[in-house]
Amino acid sequence: MNIKLLSARMKQFLAVPSDNPELLNAQFCAFRRQMPMMYFILLTSTWAVAATHFAFAPLWLTVELPLLLTVGCVVRIVYWWRSRNVDPTPDVALVALRRTNRLVSIIAIAFSAWALMLFPYGDAYAKSHLAFYMAITVIACIFCLMHLRSAAITVTAIVNGAFVAFFAATGQPTFIATAINIALVSFGMLVILMINYRDFTRMVNAQTEAERREKEQSRLLRMIDDMPVAVMTVEPETLKINYANVTSKRLIGSIEHLLPIKAEELIGTSIDAFHKRPEHQRRILSDASNLPHNARIRLGPEVLDLKVSAVTAHNGSYLGPMLTWALVTKEVEAENRIRQLAHYDTLTGLANRHAFREHLEGSLGSPGNRVGLLFLDLDGFKVVNDTRGHRVGDALLVQVADRLRSTCNGPGIAIARLGGDEFAILIPHDNAEEAAAIAERLIAAVGVPFTLDHDRHLQIGASVGIALAPAHGDDAETLLAHADLALYAAKAAGRGTFRVFSVEMERRMRERVRLEAKLHAALDGEDGLFVFYQPIVDIESGKVTAREALVRWHHKERGWISPGEFVPVAEESGLIDRLGEFVLNRACRDAARWQDGARVAVNISAAQLGKGTLAPAVLSALVASGLSPDLLEIEVTETALLSDEIDCIGDLRRLRDMGVRVALDDFGTGYSSLAHLRAFKFDKIKIDGTFVRDAVERPECAAVVNAVAVLGKRLGVTTVAEGVETEAQLDRVREEGCSEVQGYLYGRPVPSEADADTVAELNGVQLQISAA
Repeated sequence: MNIKLLSARMKQFLAVPSDNPELLNAQFCAFRRQMPMMYFILLTSTWAVAATHFAFAPLWLTVELPLLLTVGCVVRIVYWWRSRNVDPTPDVALVALRRTNRLVSIIAIAFSAWALMLFPYGDAYAKSHLAFYMAITVIACIFCLMHLRSAAITVTAIVNGAFVAFFAATGQPTFIATAINIALVSFGMLVILMINYRDFTRMVNAQTEAERREKEQSRLLRMIDDMPVAVMTVEPETLKINYANVTSKRLIGSIEHLLPIKAEELIGTSIDAFHKRPEHQRRILSDASNLPHNARIRLGPEVLDLKVSAVTAHNGSYLGPMLTWALVTKEVEAENRIRQLAHYDTLTGLANRHAFREHLEGSLGSPGNRVGLLFLDLDGFKVVNDTRGHRVGDALLVQVADRLRSTCNGPGIAIARLGGDEFAILIPHDNAEEAAAIAERLIAAVGVPFTLDHDRHLQIGASVGIALAPAHGDDAETLLAHADLALYAAKAAGRGTFRVFSVEMERRMRERVRLEAKLHAALDGEDGLFVFYQPIVDIESGKVTAREALVRWHHKERGWISPGEFVPVAEESGLIDRLGEFVLNRACRDAARWQDGARVAVNISAAQLGKGTLAPAVLSALVASGLSPDLLEIEVTETALLSDEIDCIGDLRRLRDMGVRVALDDFGTGYSSLAHLRAFKFDKIKIDGTFVRDAVERPECAAVVNAVAVLGKRLGVTTVAEGVETEAQLDRVREEGCSEVQGYLYGRPVPSEADADTVAELNGVQLQISAA
């Protein structure tokens, strides 16, 4: 194993290296110059020896063999002479060097054998000349072959090996001493050969590396010159510009009116020309430890973005700074614009939700974090936005923002638009009385009519919720949630007012969330949901003409829950569509079984209108139940029509086209307007029960009932008096001209026959629980 390894290493050592193309080319070029000289020395020395032995040796040794050797050498001389102007590829050089590596063995053996064959002939002088020939010729050949280590070693081993062995075997002391001298010289020459070859290889590699770096630097400079980024380099001692690419000169030309230099004078100019006070920049650029360094320099209206990096040599020494720079005036303007958009509302110029949240968190995080948070929501803005258009709505929001600024102009107060018609005000204290006073001023300011386009006046209102830190929360999330709860309470209290957060609000909200979850579960399983019916009676005949469907909910833990409690939750949570479909389907199914031909009246929430889903839901209920469309009556309140009148009226017209009757419920309350009666021909008008109950004692209420009844007759519309509970009330509404009545006098709401036993059982269980 060791012999094989040694043999392989020796073979590799004596082979021509092929992994370094540049070295191959350098060896080939050296041989082009040196090989003709080697063959010249070899031939002249050979013929000199042949001449000194001509008189003693046979002719074939002194003439014929030298001629044969001369022919071979001349062939090689011609080859190398012709290749002197050839630029060889690495493959060509490798082939030529490998051929030389093989030929030197043949040449060394041939010339050594010829010389030793001459040794028996001639006198002592001739023999001494022969020994001198072999010694001096091999030295000349080794020097000519020194750039190809394998060839030089091969020649040394063959020629000097044969010389030492032959002359040492003569027994002649002089020749033995000569052999020893040759052996020592050979060793020394091999050492010199190895050193020379190593130095030659290093020199070639160094030249190759230098050429590579020069090419890289040249390519880098061309790339830098063509780069769209301005690049300059500076002398570290003088801080004078010693290089500037084309882009630098072009950019300097565009702003040279702002500088004390011209573009053509850039090279050799001090970097101080870019700074009014250059001392700081000098300190940075003169020391590599300060780099990299970024800065933005303003020159008049222009902004320069400057990046400085250190240029170092291979040994790490500091060569100087390299500056890349660009005109970023437009980019800076865009960044400022983006920053403005990121932190401010584009319509009103107030801080946006993100910026306000950051400001709130910063205020709460500072020592003594006592702040007040006011949430303001506009009352009636949606109606304006929907009926007058978004352009008017936007103009109104701008004026609202201006009034908020003028009202809250104290130190430390921050105002923001959170989105839509919601605003927030952060005050730098937690004084409840002052916060309430600010809320009142805000409500009063927003309540003053707004003038738009000089001829249009609008009036809206505002509701405010207040939360104080740290009493109502010491982190942004909690404080925002509590202010929102207070705002919700203010709106529930009738709008146009403010409320300060209290624990009771949070409790009610949690209860509302729980109620929503329970309602969701009840709708999923239709568990505990019932439809009760209250009769609507013809006032003259006493016949039941219709029954109003009223949803009821029984919860296994809470018992019967008032519709006034869970219907608003359904409207706010988005469950109203499902609840409405449940009532509609159940009512149509039950009405289809009635034998008296009475219609069924179903109330529709404002949240169900204007979405285009009502007509398909009604059609589905009618088809599923088989109920005739003229036996279904949809009741809608005036308030519902205010959300988006066009879409709502469109829904009602689609119902009318299906043959479904439409009634206007609770007329006389809220936003009563004859415009609704003009926009749509209702089949029935229901007078709100508050007027009916007071009509006996209060003439003005009786007058309202009479006016609606007369209006109904003129329009050909049935009028229904709601809330009739006594005979006196019945007589009054009959006198005032109402067509139909509804109320406890004729019957309370009761479940359908199918649900009667279940409801009775639930009522019995609830009575037992109450008694317990």
